[in-house]
Amino acid sequence: MEQYAMIMGETFLSWNALILTAAAAVSICFFLAFYLGKTGNAIAGFVAVPVCLVLSLILARFVHWYCRADSYESFWAAMTDHTSGGFALLGAFAGCLLGAGIVRVLFLNRNLPQMLDCMAIAGCAGMAVGRLASFFNSSDRGQIVEKVQSLPFVYPVTNAVSGQLEYRLATFVIQAMVAGALFVGLAIFEWRSRGRKQDGDTCLIFLLFYGASQVVLDSTRYDSLFFRSNGFVSMVQVLAAVVMAFAAVLFSVRLVKRTGLRWWYVLLWLLQAAGVGAAGYMEYYVQRRGNEAVFAYSVMSACLLAVVALALVIRSLGRRSRKSAADFIG
Repeated sequence: MEQYAMIMGETFLSWNALILTAAAAVSICFFLAFYLGKTGNAIAGFVAVPVCLVLSLILARFVHWYCRADSYESFWAAMTDHTSGGFALLGAFAGCLLGAGIVRVLFLNRNLPQMLDCMAIAGCAGMAVGRLASFFNSSDRGQIVEKVQSLPFVYPVTNAVSGQLEYRLATFVIQAMVAGALFVGLAIFEWRSRGRKQDGDTCLIFLLFYGASQVVLDSTRYDSLFFRSNGFVSMVQVLAAVVMAFAAVLFSVRLVKRTGLRWWYVLLWLLQAAGVGAAGYMEYYVQRRGNEAVFAYSVMSACLLAVVALALVIRSLGRRSRKSAADFIG
């Protein structure tokens, strides 16, 4: 049930729409601030904003329709009538990536990783605001929690069937806090590493941490988006794991190219695979033993953080080897 902020004649403006608009504005402002401050390429920056905004709206709606087709009369209604229905953050990510690619193809910007770095930081700021829209509806929450009844971990929601007040895990608040922490961390990393890191690293580190957080947090939601082909496999969890693997593989390929293949690299990769496997098992475990959710999610989080830490170690080894080679040549 949406809560309305303003009613003007026949126009109803919800708090959800206002906060999501504010989140988009925050993302745009931080993107332009970081990108223009880093590159000074105003043309690419101001072209990327409307292109990414339009594509994000279209793809966010498309993904939501794909997962929740029964919420719409038809595909055409879903894509043209925005007075109801929802949007999927996955589509917004895809729209920004595609928009940045279009700007690169048009040769307005010749450094795509650099733009993606700035988009990653700005996106974290936008998500920290946008997730708070769930304060005004019943979305993005987890299972009932009995021992805690206060923020930031629990928020009440009225059961639509029974009318009873339930205290559920406030997944949206935790996601907002994670996004806010990532924004601060990535902004500091970008500032302190200026001129000393490879373009694209900020985005890859974002994929590692944000992907790990969403594998865990999306599992707690009662309104996750699922693949049509399999009604119990979360699309967000699968794609979060995929982007984590992408970042880890890219750091590994970079390391091997710079140093050659060494036997103990295989040990690092096996440890990462073990961490992913253990996290996957804990997802299976928690779906069958919901009463042990705290234990299961704690172990899952620890395993995924270990995977992220190993990926960062691999990145550091690659950077160190490059620096050593540069010093030797110099």
